[in-house]
Amino acid sequence: MIDIQLFGHPSVSAADQQLMAKDFEGIKPRHVLLLLATNLGRYPLSKERMADSLWQGNPPASWVSTLEGYVSVLRRGLARLHPGEPSAVLTRERGYMLDPSRVRVDLHRFDAMLAEGGAARGAAQRLTALTSALQVAGGEVMAGERNVAWVLEVRERYQLRVCRAAVEAGRLALQSGDISTAARHGQSARDLNPLDEQGWQLVIETQWLDGHRSDALRSFNTVRSLLERELGIAPCSALQQLYVQVLYDEPLAQSA
Repeated sequence: MIDIQLFGHPSVSAADQQLMAKDFEGIKPRHVLLLLATNLGRYPLSKERMADSLWQGNPPASWVSTLEGYVSVLRRGLARLHPGEPSAVLTRERGYMLDPSRVRVDLHRFDAMLAEGGAARGAAQRLTALTSALQVAGGEVMAGERNVAWVLEVRERYQLRVCRAAVEAGRLALQSGDISTAARHGQSARDLNPLDEQGWQLVIETQWLDGHRSDALRSFNTVRSLLERELGIAPCSALQQLYVQVLYDEPLAQSA
């Protein structure tokens, strides 16, 4: 089995062998791999779509043969992990895909765990699934890769998913009375997206519940300044209501 890690700096491993970016003979063969990995198990990527991503909508006249050359380079690189075995890069319907029976990608493990959490019947099971998913999500997606459109789109999509999962995990932990775990998830959501109001709300609530009222008030002032400076808006009504409750030290149950 070939494992592809896209959270953090991309890497490819099998058994005790690991390939890094430099092992794929250039940016384009590596980006072919990353494109195929983000699409694992869905459908073949057409050559036209891959070319559009690789050359940002302006492929060269000889793009077909050039792309096929990059795929050959990728196949040679992956073959180092399993010498003598068929290629994990399949040719299908005028396009390419990775063999889902032989390749695993951390992004899709994360998605599967989120789906498992969504299907869970109880809060404890859902929290367990979300916690497992968040343990997979270690770092910025495709860290260090060029900020081309398709990389940014995938990166932003998973930043949002991880942020939402952290907030939900924090809420579930808070419901069970685990303030420290809720605080950790709130801080993760806030760090992922400093403009995420739900993450800040969780941070403020846990600071207050943990007896750090002054820290909670400072956190509200911080997020208020951030939102005004970056977006030109005031905090949402839920955050403003929470601020009033913290200011007057009203019971949190009244915020329901």
